[in-house]
Amino acid sequence: MTKTVERYEKVRADWLLANEASWHLSDRRMANELKRIASKKDRSAAGAAESSHHEGRIRPIVSRFIAGGEDSKERGLRALFLVFFILPTLVVWIGPALVISHAAYSVGTERRLKQGRVPERRQWYLAAAAVLGAGALFAVVARFVALHLITVATVTYWPSLTLDVHWTTVGLIYLWGQVVLGLLLAAWQVRRHGWLGVVIKTGAKTPEVPATPRTPVAPAVPTAPKSVGADDITAEEPDGEPAAPKAPAAPMVPAIPEPPAVAEFDDEPVFDDDEPVFDDESYETKTF
Repeated sequence: MTKTVERYEKVRADWLLANEASWHLSDRRMANELKRIASKKDRSAAGAAESSHHEGRIRPIVSRFIAGGEDSKERGLRALFLVFFILPTLVVWIGPALVISHAAYSVGTERRLKQGRVPERRQWYLAAAAVLGAGALFAVVARFVALHLITVATVTYWPSLTLDVHWTTVGLIYLWGQVVLGLLLAAWQVRRHGWLGVVIKTGAKTPEVPATPRTPVAPAVPTAPKSVGADDITAEEPDGEPAAPKAPAAPMVPAIPEPPAVAEFDDEPVFDDDEPVFDDESYETKTF
């Protein structure tokens, strides 16, 4: 499944409207296009149909230039001047630079958005400075090593006035200038599309909260085992599960010995309560 890359159309549009230049409508036109894209995405995500209400679109600068004429004759002259003078001049002087800036902006923007970042102008300024410095260093070295490498044209006065243009050197200087200008325009593309209003905060990663330790479960109280007869059937533990621990057997209480047996009388004792009988003959009476 393809991951959707967030492009922050609403944020960029709001920033452009808050920081638009007053002397042209490019910022307002770009904000208008970004809002249209954001609305289309919202409708697509909600599954809604196309709305019958359409916002007015700001026309490109070429159309606005031609439509600025008061009548059809003036608009025709503006169109001819645009086609034969303005456009050729722009193509020659900044045409390659515009192509380079558009390609660099598109590739750089896609790469940074996939990395979770937003386009910045600083990298294009640094790249332009690096290319500019490398070209200047090459020109200084070539000035002392091989003078003909930086010679643009040669003028001969005698025997006739001639001008010999070194087109190879002119082409290298032209390409070098277009690359530098293209990198600078890539930074302008970042501002033109409103990326300065998008700020992604990359703070420290939130530490993970350790899991709460589980409360130890108190062991079960052992119970006295039940007497199991020979014919009783014990249930077996299901396969794959550990058997439950068996409770220890209750300690055996020692038997208390019975007291010794006491002899019993067969018959109850007979006591004679009668007074004793004295024999007069067997006793002697003495007088003191």
